[in-house]
Amino acid sequence: MNIKIAFVFIFLVLTAGITNGTSLLRNEIIQISDLHAEEDPSSFDSDGPVILYNENEILNYAVIPDGSDFKTDIRTVRRSDTLTCNISETGQQFRFTLKDTIFTENCNYDLPEKMFIISDIEGEFRGFQLILKAAGVIDTNLHWTYGKGHLVFTGDLFDRGLNVTQCLWLMYKLESEAEIQGGKVHFILGNHEIMNLKGKFRYVRNKYLVNADSMKLNYEEWYSQDSELGRWLRSKNGIEKIGDYLFVHAGISRSFPKDKYSLKEINDNIRLCIDREFEKGESQKDIFIGNESPLWYRGIADMEEKQEDIENTLNTFNSSKMIIGHTIVDEIKYLYDQKVIAIDLEHKLNSEKGIMYALLFENKEFYVIDSERNKSLLK
Repeated sequence: MNIKIAFVFIFLVLTAGITNGTSLLRNEIIQISDLHAEEDPSSFDSDGPVILYNENEILNYAVIPDGSDFKTDIRTVRRSDTLTCNISETGQQFRFTLKDTIFTENCNYDLPEKMFIISDIEGEFRGFQLILKAAGVIDTNLHWTYGKGHLVFTGDLFDRGLNVTQCLWLMYKLESEAEIQGGKVHFILGNHEIMNLKGKFRYVRNKYLVNADSMKLNYEEWYSQDSELGRWLRSKNGIEKIGDYLFVHAGISRSFPKDKYSLKEINDNIRLCIDREFEKGESQKDIFIGNESPLWYRGIADMEEKQEDIENTLNTFNSSKMIIGHTIVDEIKYLYDQKVIAIDLEHKLNSEKGIMYALLFENKEFYVIDSERNKSLLK
C-alpha cells in the first residue's frame, strides 16, 4: 500500500467511523495506518465469518471468494445454520455450527494421557495446520482426530499474520469436535488476545482494516461482547493447571501476589480487565494484564529469576512445572533445572520454511515433535 492509498484509506475509515457512530479512536486508526502504510502490502482478502448479535437477529459478515476476486457477504443466519470459513492462503474451507452455550472454563483439569502444546501462532494458518496434522491432532479436512487427547494453546493467536479469524474459528470448531470424542481444547489467553479485546490494534494487519471498511463493520466490533468470538474468548482463562503442570502465556513472576489469589481469582480478574475502563497508562501497571502480569512478564524466559523463585511459585500452586510462551527462544527447551518449559518459536519463519515444531506430552514424558513427524525426548 503506497502513501497515497494509505491516506485515502484513513479518510474512508474515519468517515465510516463517524457515519456509523462507532467508537474506534481516531489516533488508533492513524497509528495503524502509519505503521503499515509502506511495509504491509496486505489488502482485501477472505475473512470471517464475523458473527454479531443484534436484538433478535444473528448477523454474519464475511469476505468470500468471488471467481478470481473477493466480495463482501452480509446476511442473517440462524444458530443451527452451517457456517463456512474460507482460507485463501491454502485454498481450503471448513464448516461449523455455533455453540448452543458458552461456559466459563475451569482452571484445573486432570492430566490426560497425551497433550499437544503450542503457543504464539499469530495468524499463521498454514504452519498451524501443518504441525497439527503431523501430530495427529487433525486430518487433511481439518477435523479432530486426537481422541481423548488435549490440545493446549498458550496464547497469542492474534496479530501479525493474515489468517487470525480462520485460526480462531478452527480452534472454536475443534473445541466442539474434541468434546464429542472426550478430548479437550484449552485456549489460554495471551497479551495479544487482551489487546484486541480491549481495542488496542497496533499489530493488526492492513487486511483486517480494509475488510472491516468493505463490510462497514469497524474492526473493534468483531470481538465485542455482542460477537460470537468475543463472547467465546471472554470465557477463556489466562492460566490453567492440567495435572500438576501450570500453563500460562508469559509466566508468573516472583513478585506476583500469588499467596493472595487462587487460580480462579486470577482468571476472574483477567476477564474483568477485558472490559474495564482504565485511566491512561494504568492498564500497564495492572497486576493481571499489565507489563509484569502473567500475560506480559518476560523475566522467566529471560532467566532473570533465581531457581528458588521459580520453585516458590510452583510450590504455591502445587505444580511441578510451568509451560510458557510469549518470549521467543531458539528451540523448545527446559529452563531452571527442568522446572520451566519455554515453547515460543519463530513460527512465521518456520512456516515459510515448511517446518514447524511443538511440544508433546505422552507416556508421561515431554517430547518435541516437528511437522515431518520426527519426535525427540525433551532434555
